[in-house]
Amino acid sequence: MKTILVLIGLCLGSPIFIQAEEAAAIPVVTPQEAAQHEGQVVTVKGKVDGQRTASSGTTFLNFGGRHPNQVFSCRAFADKFPEGVPACEGKTVEVTGKVKMHDGKPSIDLQGPDKLKIVEEAPAAEPASP
Repeated sequence: MKTILVLIGLCLGSPIFIQAEEAAAIPVVTPQEAAQHEGQVVTVKGKVDGQRTASSGTTFLNFGGRHPNQVFSCRAFADKFPEGVPACEGKTVEVTGKVKMHDGKPSIDLQGPDKLKIVEEAPAAEPASP
């Protein structure tokens, strides 16, 4: 964590120094490392192996395997994603939030669209050979 000193000049001619702490960078971890960060805010970067939206509107993204064999998952509730969750299956994404354990596996509840970022599109399908 960096410390920043800010100089504020006063009309009386006596400078005042204020020490401010810069926000710590959020660590980026793999889906396999997420469980080691339970209770912490992290960014998990990985390929989405499965995406499903339940009848309630909650969308589930699974990493490191499809449900129920995933190593990490996240939930995006409909009220937090009024425009809907973009198609992420097969893509590399970053999700940011507090890691908690759900059914014995690490999970993040996404708090809005700004906490989900697609960083790499799914590879294009190869054309069939003649």
